[in-house]
Order: sequence, then C-alpha cells, then structure tokens
Amino acid sequence: MNQTLNSTTASPSILPAEKTHGDGAPSHRLRLALVGCREGGRGIAVGDSALKNPGLEIACVCDVDSRALDYAADRFGKAQGVAVRKEKDFRRVLEMKDIDAVVSVTPDHFHAYSAVMAMRAGKHVYVEKPCAFCPAELDVINRVWKETGMVFQQGSQRRSATSYINAIAEIKAEGLIGRPRWGKCWYSTWRQPIGRGKVCAPPDWLDWDLWQATAPRTAFRDNIVPYNWHWFRNWGTGECGNNQVHFTDVARWLLDVDYPEVVSSTGGKFWMPDDQDWEWPDTQLVTYQFPGNKFISWEGTCCTAAHPFLGLSTGVVVYGDNGSVLFRPAGDVALYDHKGALVKEWDNTGIPKSQQITNTDNRSGAGWNDSTHDHLRNFAEAIWENNPRLARADAETATKSTFLALAGNVSQLSGENLRIDPRTGALLSGGKAAELWGREYEPGWEVK
Repeated sequence: MNQTLNSTTASPSILPAEKTHGDGAPSHRLRLALVGCREGGRGIAVGDSALKNPGLEIACVCDVDSRALDYAADRFGKAQGVAVRKEKDFRRVLEMKDIDAVVSVTPDHFHAYSAVMAMRAGKHVYVEKPCAFCPAELDVINRVWKETGMVFQQGSQRRSATSYINAIAEIKAEGLIGRPRWGKCWYSTWRQPIGRGKVCAPPDWLDWDLWQATAPRTAFRDNIVPYNWHWFRNWGTGECGNNQVHFTDVARWLLDVDYPEVVSSTGGKFWMPDDQDWEWPDTQLVTYQFPGNKFISWEGTCCTAAHPFLGLSTGVVVYGDNGSVLFRPAGDVALYDHKGALVKEWDNTGIPKSQQITNTDNRSGAGWNDSTHDHLRNFAEAIWENNPRLARADAETATKSTFLALAGNVSQLSGENLRIDPRTGALLSGGKAAELWGREYEPGWEVK
C-alpha cells in the first residue's frame, strides 16, 4: 500500500539511535547504491563526501562503464574495509533488498527515471541537479514522492552550507535588506569547443545502449562521453541545467518565491564555431517575473570568463529596498547597505575578513562544495527520523528550483515568453512551448 508523507518509511535495517563508526558501531548502516562513479567525476566526489558521515555505507556501485565500476569498487572498498558490489544495470540495483537508498550521479536524461523508479522500489533518493530533464518530469517526481513517502534530496548542497543557512535566516528575521526584490545570478567560464564527433563503434568498456537509457537511440560518437553530453539536447540540459539550478535556487530561497508568472529567455550559440556539435546556447539570459513584483535573472556565458561580474565567475546578489546580499562562490556571504558599504559577513571558509572583503574567488578554503557531506548527512537524518520534509532540498523544493532552469530552456528553444500559473507551475500558453514541455522516450524507458 502506498504511504503518505506522514508515514514511517525507513528501512527496518536502519538503527537511528546509533550513528557512529568504530567500536560499538551498529552492524546495520544506511546502505547506499552509488549510480555514476567514473574516476574524477562528480559521483566519486559525492561518494567520498558520503563516507565522511558516520552511518553511511556505499554497498554497491553502478555504472555502464566497466572501468568506472572497477575503480569505484576498489576505491570505496578500501576506504570502508569491506567489499563493494558492482552492477552495470540500474534496474538490477532496484531489486537489491538490502539497499536502502540510491545516490544518482548520472547524465541529466537519467535523473528523473532513476529517482522515480527508486522511490517506487521503496528506496530513498539523493539525485544530482537537475532532478529532471524536462518540466513534465517534475510533476511525476512530486506525485511519486507524495505517494511513496520516501525521502528525496536533490544535490543542491548550498541548502546545507552553514553560512547560507545562517545568513538567509538572519536577513529574513531582521529584514536586513528590507524587502528582497531582485535576485541576479550568473555563471561565467571558458569552455572549450567539443568538435565534430566521429560516428564509430562504442568502446568495449561502455554499454552504449544502457548509457542512453531513456533517450531515443542514436549512433555513438567519439565526443559525447564522458562529459560533453551536457551540450547535446538528447541527453543534456545545457548550462541552465548544469549550473543555473544552484544559483537561482539560492535567489528563490531568499526571495520566498515558488513558481514565476512569466519566463523569458534570449541568447544563442554566439561563440562556439558553427562546425561544432554543441547544440545548447553558449550565451543565455533568462528572466523570471514572480507575483508580488519580485524578479530573478540568470546570465550564463560559456565563453566570456575574462571579465566576470563583481570579479566573481559565479554568484548571486539579492537586492532589497535597504541593501543587498552577495553569495560568493567560496561559500561566504556579504551584506551591504543601500550605499554599497560592507556591513556584515558570514564566514564558511576560515579565511580572514581582510581577505574576504576583496571580491575574488581565486583563493583556498573549504568552499561551497564542502557542504556536500553536510547535505548527505541531512539526507540520512531525514531517513533516520522518518521525515521526508526534513530534507532541505526535498522534492517540492527541488522541483520548483529545477523548474526555473527547464522552463528557461523551453522559452529559449520555443522563442516564446512563457505564461505560467504561479500556484502550480502549469504552462498556460500553447504553441511550440507546449510541445517542448515533455520529451520523447525510448520505448520501455518512459518516465510516467
């Protein structure tokens, strides 16, 4: 029988009263299956962060790349002192009765499928952003989350950064910038061209059919794996899905907004050579108008890192009636008055204040990425406490923030300004945007 969000859904093998490693540790831990674990990839970093948390165990690694499987099983097996199972096919992981949760760090086209199928199999889910490939999948995620009562956490690790939590709570409670009105978000980098891929047989270490999973089948090309899939529309979501979710999530958090009323995107492939396989914009500006005269803008530039805004390659500024707050990429937060004078900082890096005041991200320190292990601990605590709402980036929060990126892509591809129901996120306009709201699936791999 399906369970509601008020149900107790944790696996009976989990002992919430004791969460320590070492002597006296319980024999049963929260057992994770790490899906997506190539050497040097995000999955390995997430796995390393997971093992910083007492009570978490990587019991299984899953990847369609046999080299990744061998590497990850060896790495995490040595780290834990126990053998780690290897599995190529994600669907077999869902059959493992002793796996409590799935950590999905895969290409974007597989995120929603892995999350939905895992929850239906009675497993909790930690999935990297964006949690979906198209807006229609967001509704499916929310429905299944509510029906199953499983814990869902998107990898929006800034939600677990102490500096961000403290700053936003204090700014809201004390009205430090007055009424927040506009969140300006940006990402400026210099990405290399990906060339024109050559159609060829996939390497023997890669199961190309399983890699494509939900996506309609195409021939293998030698410039897709392991990273350039981001820039192909069949598998990736461009810079919006790759990075925007992180930053507009922070702005949405402080502005206290849910769904926008209007979404408008402009831009294009202005810098990448015409002979490249790159299909998404390399330059994009997306704007979101919310009820109550609140506004978020996102600027994504893949080829203009020479002169970033405020000297920062990435960041968020939220402007209010009486001041502004800057969220820097290293994890610290700076408050300014209405004249631009620095008033207060929240430190998450241990760097002296004299260094923090300078607007530069070329410095050492833990940075926002260090909050990943805190985010995973929050995920585990939500499971131990049998409380899906305890997860800081639960399905409701995650889908609203991911919606902004995916709706921005729909506006860009359709050339239309989207009219949205701000209560539900439903698309009110028709035309090409309605056609792009979902996607075509490979038969047997539908997200439904």
